[in-house]
Amino acid sequence: MTGEIPDNELLRRIVPPLAGVVLAVAFAALGFWQIERAGEKKSIAAQFDANAPYTQLANLEAPTAYRPVEARGRFLGERQVLIDNIVRGGRIGYFVITPLEIAPQEPLLLVNRGWFPKGSSSDERPDLSIDGEWQSVRGRVGFLPRVGIRSGAGFANPGDWPRVAVYPTNEELGAQLGRAVLPYVLLLDQDHPGGYARDWRPEQAGPMRHYGYAFQWFALCATVIALGLWHYRRGSMGK
Repeated sequence: MTGEIPDNELLRRIVPPLAGVVLAVAFAALGFWQIERAGEKKSIAAQFDANAPYTQLANLEAPTAYRPVEARGRFLGERQVLIDNIVRGGRIGYFVITPLEIAPQEPLLLVNRGWFPKGSSSDERPDLSIDGEWQSVRGRVGFLPRVGIRSGAGFANPGDWPRVAVYPTNEELGAQLGRAVLPYVLLLDQDHPGGYARDWRPEQAGPMRHYGYAFQWFALCATVIALGLWHYRRGSMGK
């Protein structure tokens, strides 16, 4: 039929502009997301430096990172977990995670007591003993270290205590402890006895890295738009 556009020609006209719009929107959305992440990192750093008063655990509504928290409970020193493959200062070591019982029927609060380096032998560990009396414990809200992909089993010695784990989740730790745990951890204060190396300051380079990523995504968005306009003008001039 005269005047009809073949299907393949129609696809060539529609698909490239449509793909360009989709890519431009996606790149812009990723750029704004990176700006939002940078704002979150700046907010965390500001909260860390604000020296806010300690919030009682029972009054904690939103577990925002590095918020000062105070809890009262007793450490369960007989059931501790060592999180392996934690690197500090170029050395590999463990985080010591000790559960704190707030009340007999309440979920346990996981307390990160700090980091210590591995010895020459896997059996060479510092004294993990901790006062099991009821006490007030202060620290900051934190979370377990995470990794994109974990290879192998989560626990190297599931039948022994302390148990050695590689990037466990809160749910996995709760299963090992036989009891529910809170969805965050308490980063033990520097001045609390019974801890190890503790430097909980947020990563200062975080916001700038996200701004750099945002610039890259916006640059890609601008490139797609520029190519689309160039292609459109070229097609218009060729008619």
